[in-house]
Amino acid sequence: MASRTPLYEWHRKAGARFIEFAGWEMPLQYAGIVEEHLTVRKAVGLFDVSHMGKIFIEGRESHAFVDFLSANDIPSTPGRARYTHLLRDDSTILDDVIVTCLAPDRFFMVCNAGPRAAVLSWLQAHAKSGVRLADRTDDFLCLALQGPRAPDLLQRFTSVDLSKVKPFSGTIVDFVPPALWGAAPRAVPPEIEGWGSRTATDPSTPPRREPSVSDGRTAFLATRTGYTGEAGFELFPTSGEGPAAWEALLRSGEDLGIRPIGLGARDTLRLEKGYLLSGQDFDGHQTPLEVNSAWLVKWNRPFLGREALERQRARDDYRRLVGIRVDERGIPRHGHPVRSRGKEAGQVTSGTMSPSLRVGIALASVDKSASAVGTPLDVDIRGTSHPAHVVKLPFL
Repeated sequence: MASRTPLYEWHRKAGARFIEFAGWEMPLQYAGIVEEHLTVRKAVGLFDVSHMGKIFIEGRESHAFVDFLSANDIPSTPGRARYTHLLRDDSTILDDVIVTCLAPDRFFMVCNAGPRAAVLSWLQAHAKSGVRLADRTDDFLCLALQGPRAPDLLQRFTSVDLSKVKPFSGTIVDFVPPALWGAAPRAVPPEIEGWGSRTATDPSTPPRREPSVSDGRTAFLATRTGYTGEAGFELFPTSGEGPAAWEALLRSGEDLGIRPIGLGARDTLRLEKGYLLSGQDFDGHQTPLEVNSAWLVKWNRPFLGREALERQRARDDYRRLVGIRVDERGIPRHGHPVRSRGKEAGQVTSGTMSPSLRVGIALASVDKSASAVGTPLDVDIRGTSHPAHVVKLPFL
């Protein structure tokens, strides 16, 4: 039986259409994918993405440990976050993750749902003395608040100045529904103020005298990351606090046009920005160089898989992941063949009809000779050849 998040019943009562994804029964859509997509582009949407893996890494050797296992360098400054790839010895990608530094000796890793067990096993296999791991996926929700009005909405709930929270950074927010502020000043509870102490930085350990969910007051980690290309935050309340936070955001955001958003629009939103989907744009056989991610590799440091990746870079004989725009009607999909001058050149890894651009777009893995921007290609869509060309990412 597929797993369900603590918000499953809410989604069901809201009329969500469900889909099984990576072992979880998740909402695919509510009103419709295009409508939900445009809501996030124009206003603000709220996603339940609590199926994502949530792993705590701590101990005196935790920074050296996670940095060595990451193609990107991992910050040791509390509040900083980093998108990176976890590589095997042969430099193939195990998963793409976001790591947030909670303290110099404590890190929070968000991984994809499908490879979560493999990621945890892999971390455990490489862990040494001075490193402790804890999978807390079921203990926390992950609520993605995304869209140009997302910061305005979240600011209604917290005394933290969100304008100072830069992209790929995080903070602990006091989360108090606006109706409960009253005349009281919006002071951050002393239990969560600042970084560096266990109660301030560890959302897995409730602070002393923590406001209870029953009075609508709580505090949790918020990171300014996202999968849509819009302004927004990922919120990590506990499983007990999460449903109340979800409903409070939807109620308070009605005047801003907020809607709950399903995984269908999440996929079209990320594809317009050229973001990768684990298990589809990479499936365990590709390296960062093959999926348009050379930019995240920090070469001037040791990391697992570096030697193999350097050899591949020197050979320069690998396929490239590129953006493709279809020149006429047609929707490219995963697995569709791509040809250049009548010869096979690769295949589509992700494709859709862009709700924003109203044209077919795709990510495709193609030969180096067919990867330059402007290169004319043909996409075989259900047996019919559709002209297309390589474009610079992102699409939007």
